[in-house]
Parts: sequence; C-alpha cells; structure tokens
Amino acid sequence: MSWAVAFAASSAASFGCGSDKEDPGAAFIARYCEVYKPCCAAAGLGGDGAACRSLFMSTLAPHATYVGSAGEACISGLQQMADQPGFCEGDLAPPAPCAQAFGGAATGACLQDSDCPASDQGDVRCVSSTMNGKVLHQCQIQTRGQVGSTPCIGTVRGGITLYAGTSDGSIPATGILCDAADGLRCDGTACVALAAAGETCSGSSDDCAEGNFCDVTIGQCAARKPIGSACIDQALECADGSYCDPSGLTCVAQFDVGAACTDNAQCLTANCSDAGTCAPTPTVGANPLCG
Repeated sequence: MSWAVAFAASSAASFGCGSDKEDPGAAFIARYCEVYKPCCAAAGLGGDGAACRSLFMSTLAPHATYVGSAGEACISGLQQMADQPGFCEGDLAPPAPCAQAFGGAATGACLQDSDCPASDQGDVRCVSSTMNGKVLHQCQIQTRGQVGSTPCIGTVRGGITLYAGTSDGSIPATGILCDAADGLRCDGTACVALAAAGETCSGSSDDCAEGNFCDVTIGQCAARKPIGSACIDQALECADGSYCDPSGLTCVAQFDVGAACTDNAQCLTANCSDAGTCAPTPTVGANPLCG
C-alpha cells in the first residue's frame, strides 16, 4: 500500500504532551491514517486507524520536528491519489512531501518496499524487527540461497516469506532466503534440505517438503490428507483447499469468498472478516497498516 513512507517522526515529548492544545504532528498522523481506512475496510481488516497510528509511533525518532507545510502537501497528495487503481496495494509511490513531514528519514529507513531503492544484487524489501525494545524498519537486499548458504533470514513457501530473523534483532543489509520450491528451508543459520515423507521432523511442518506435513503422532513428515480423511487438526494436515473441521475431525473443503465463516482456516483466502464472511486475501500493504 502506498501509505508508508520512511518517516523520522517526532518523539512523544515533541508532540507537546501536557498541553491542552492539539499537537499538529499527532493530528497529521490521524489524518494520514484516515485516508487509508477505506483500504482496510475493503481488505476485511480493522478500519479504526489504531494499527496505523501504532505503526507510526513505532518509527518515532527523538528530536525531529513536524513540518506543517510538508504535512499538508502530503495529505493533499494522498487524498488526490486515494481513488486511483493500485493505491491500496502499494503500487503508487507516495507524494514526495510525505517523507519530509517530520524533517526527513534516517538512511535506509522505510515502512514499505517502495521506499527502498532498487539493486542489481537482488530484490529489495522493507523488513521490520525489534531490537532493544525498539521496532526497526530497514531496507534489505534479499538473494535466493542454495544448500549451505549462510546467514539465512527466512524461508519462502508459495510466494510467502516466513522470516526467521537474527538472534540480536538486527537487520543485515543483505539477507539470504531459502526457497521451498528448491527443496530448502532456513534453519536459523543456513539453508538446509527439507525432509521427505518418512523422514524425521521436529514438530513443525516447515521442516517438510512441499505436499507433506509433520505428523506429530509419528514424528515424521507424511503426505497431506485429502478431503474426507480423518484428521486431528495438526498444522497443514489437510491438503491445499481443505481444512480439518474440529467438529467432525475430518478434512473438508474450504469456503470461497462471501461464504459464512468463524475462523480463517475455513476460508480459501485465509481471511474470515469481522463480518463473519470469507473476504479476499488482504494486500501486502494493508496488513501492517490495518493490523
């Protein structure tokens, strides 16, 4: 979503705590988040703006000052873009003044992928981590690993990256991803081979090759079960397009968009909305903004 810009925002103290007068920096953040409420609603996610404001607060840098002229230009530009295709998906670059609303950004800081410059060394992503109680958002070059590649930062499955992170919470400038399509996963240090059916797993289906799950009853990877099979609601126990119905302990077909639901697992999109119906898969940009 084109909402996120690499802000170096004012600290809470700079927002005028203790004064009855509304702080202009806090007001800017509220207005900024208000622009994206329709995006959150369309994605079936929370639309009260709380997650957006929280994300802003997590990026606050001390001693920066809100720049009113840049903030007003940013809001005006966003409002003009809001109805354009790709706005909610992050396909549109935010107006340039948004990056100056709090005096500019720290080097390498970001809040979404489009904030990061392209590199011929690999894909560049905006990655978040927590270090010493502070949430970091940093641009990172990511490359595809081979067996033994180190240090790895996560595993890619079905186009979704599951980040392993680093032990100290830091974000390396370059990170290696292990792709399940290559038969690999990240063990926290290096890319290692996924386990085939019949081989030992640690209790996580992430250990197993695609099409398999970790059967905790035998401690081994096994083929995922087709619709109609008995199940005990283990992770990824049922084949794609199905889930383990806890009421009957049977693998049953998942529901399409619009069907009634009570749990994300029931939906093909893995998104059971607050309204109790399966909703489209949220865009990547909507996830952090809408919670």
